[in-house]
Amino acid sequence: MDNRTMNIFKKHISLLLLLLISGALISCDTIISQISELPENEDEEASNSNDPTDPSYTLPGIRFTNGSFSLDNPFEVTQREITLDWDVVDANGSTIEFDFEYSYRYASPEESIQSKSFQPVSGSESITISNLNETFGGELYTFEIYAQYPVPNSSAVKDTTFEGQFSVNAIQSRGFLFNPYIINSNNDGTYTAEIYLDEIQETDDLTAFSLVLSYSNTLLSVTDVQVFGQAGSFLNPDGSNTLIYVEPEITSGLITIEAGIAGNTASISGGGAVCEITFAPTGSFQGNTSLSIHNSSVLKSSQGFDIDILQFDQADVVQ
Repeated sequence: MDNRTMNIFKKHISLLLLLLISGALISCDTIISQISELPENEDEEASNSNDPTDPSYTLPGIRFTNGSFSLDNPFEVTQREITLDWDVVDANGSTIEFDFEYSYRYASPEESIQSKSFQPVSGSESITISNLNETFGGELYTFEIYAQYPVPNSSAVKDTTFEGQFSVNAIQSRGFLFNPYIINSNNDGTYTAEIYLDEIQETDDLTAFSLVLSYSNTLLSVTDVQVFGQAGSFLNPDGSNTLIYVEPEITSGLITIEAGIAGNTASISGGGAVCEITFAPTGSFQGNTSLSIHNSSVLKSSQGFDIDILQFDQADVVQ
């Protein structure tokens, strides 16, 4: 019997003698029952859930200091860049000082976050994610913040991961936009610009468009143009519309793409891809160049009225 158990046993014997001396009656079964309740693990009473070195210790959480951002629910970003700042909080939601070491990763809607590598957080409790593309139809970016805690006076490291999702609504006015707006080279060395319409209302009665895009014809040449009118596309959501497409007109530094909708004319609203243009670089192209939606672009209703375009976007073609 170890010293701790012996001391507790002695306390029970002393209590028994005191009760006998005072004339109290107590059964042997009661004494045996109390002795059997002694803890089998002598360290059990030393457990401290507030001690980071204790196995039962639970790491604290984090909370974004911008109230519109959340780990619990998807949130909306209204710019093509986001900065997430956070602090560490205890179970009661109170801010505490805690020496987490952070890294993070994120993925666009078409990517798997498991395929991404964690990047170290350069400052304390803050990250910035740039070059975000507009999201459509419930698409979401995902991110993870990985936190490590080296336990003091120990070789142990505790860790936890905080996860979240967000959509991007940087373009909030009716018009054309590039998505993505940073255009990188395809595997064959060409560049493909995808053009979307966004913030279209059902009451706009969109029936036709004339998209005029400006580019440097000394650096890029147009090799292919596609307009999306298949069933399930933005211009033909239920398959009942018929796309009328005119061969694009290419002049010095400008390309004009015209298309209309005939048939049952299912109502169009929201945003989505309408066409893509593929460019080949010339021998003069080095570094990067810009593409722009020209302000002579037009949207038309079924009555032939112009629909105001409020957003003329720009993209960067990067070598």
